[in-house]
Amino acid sequence: MGALEVYVLSVGEGDSAIIKTPLGNVIVIDAYKWDKVKHVLDKIAPKPHGGTERVVSHLIVTHPHTDHYSAAGNVLSRYTVRKVTLAPFWYRLEEQLMLGGPQYKNCINKVLEERIPLRFLGGYQRSYPDVGQRQGDEQYDPYNLPNEVCLELLGPPNDLLEELEEAQEKNKGIKILEPNHLSIMARLSHEQFSMVFAADAQMENWAHYDRAGMLEKGCKVLKAAHHGSMNGTQWERLHRLEPKMVIVSSKRHGKHNLPDLIGSTTFWKYERTYGKGKVALTETTGTIKITISDPAKGTFDSECYLDQPGAKTIPWEDPQDPLPFTDWAQIAHDRWKEQANEP
Repeated sequence: MGALEVYVLSVGEGDSAIIKTPLGNVIVIDAYKWDKVKHVLDKIAPKPHGGTERVVSHLIVTHPHTDHYSAAGNVLSRYTVRKVTLAPFWYRLEEQLMLGGPQYKNCINKVLEERIPLRFLGGYQRSYPDVGQRQGDEQYDPYNLPNEVCLELLGPPNDLLEELEEAQEKNKGIKILEPNHLSIMARLSHEQFSMVFAADAQMENWAHYDRAGMLEKGCKVLKAAHHGSMNGTQWERLHRLEPKMVIVSSKRHGKHNLPDLIGSTTFWKYERTYGKGKVALTETTGTIKITISDPAKGTFDSECYLDQPGAKTIPWEDPQDPLPFTDWAQIAHDRWKEQANEP
């Protein structure tokens, strides 16, 4: 049995994370930059005995923004996908259903054509990906689930989205509800280790996460929300989670200039409070691999590969440990100068 592994891919201003459980189940949380996603899946996704196609146990697309799903169609076409979870899409923005672009609709059609189990998630869901595969293990106890890898998903509740939709209707011209509010947040746990994948969660999504009691347990690793934007990054929640490591998936000069001034300053303050090197920007580190070394103690190892966001492959043979520091003070200073020079 192997260790729990998490790969946070360097894809620029987008999101892609791939999990490999101790028993080899592969879970994809968002798929962006197909070449890099394929490169990782071809390395770690298992082939069943006698099979020719590699298997992805669970594909999760957190919300219908291209930088989270553009490679999902290829994952569905090139691999055997066991189940799919998508965000709800039946809320309206400017009279249009938030159903994403043609690629997103094609993904849904592909899932339906292949009869892959599909769930549009609003609310809470918990699964244990390795349970049911260990009956031959004498130490396996199907009732001792706290020792099993657990994946919790928290989608936006209907009442939150309805409130935002109504507010949008009453305040024409003011952007209140947006596809980011559909974000599915995830928490991966293995005994004392936990990692939160915040997708593009906004302040309202974090409030729902808090109401569900999921902030109280904290986490060891946080994949920061919305590429380090001020709407996804609040000091109070970051402080309460108190992760040992924060990963920001973005690049400084992308389309939306994320992380922004407030997000960068928050990360700078976090490192000033908890220690240098706590917050990593994937543009600086490249793809990051996290290996849970001792689940009972919650300890983990991290290494990175310095691959650029546009690179198609990852130099597995040359991992870097420790991760290079990200200069958050400099990024915040640069953002301040950019805003000061705006007309």
